[in-house]
Amino acid sequence: MIYDWKTLDAALGVVAVLISFGTMIYTWLTRGARKNTQAIAELKADLEHQEGRIDKIETKLDALPDREDLHRLDKQIEGMNERFKGFENTLKAVQRATERISDYLLSSGGKSS
Repeated sequence: MIYDWKTLDAALGVVAVLISFGTMIYTWLTRGARKNTQAIAELKADLEHQEGRIDKIETKLDALPDREDLHRLDKQIEGMNERFKGFENTLKAVQRATERISDYLLSSGGKSS
């Protein structure tokens, strides 16, 4: 069987057109996947950035006092308040004694007996 070059050329042209058409359809169908791949890569980069920020915040939150720490601090402040009240009473007694000594010295004119 002898092939005619014109027929073979026409058949190869049809095959080339079909391959081109198939490539065009493939490209058209997969262009969304490329966009999605790019969008996913951007989202992953944003996620890594957010995770870094969250790690920093968690580290700072771990350093903050918790409820028990604040309760202990409140108790210590109450204890200090009670001690200051005791100092206040002591200082009032010292003030009264100092006033009496001052009054005595002023009334006697600083004279020694």
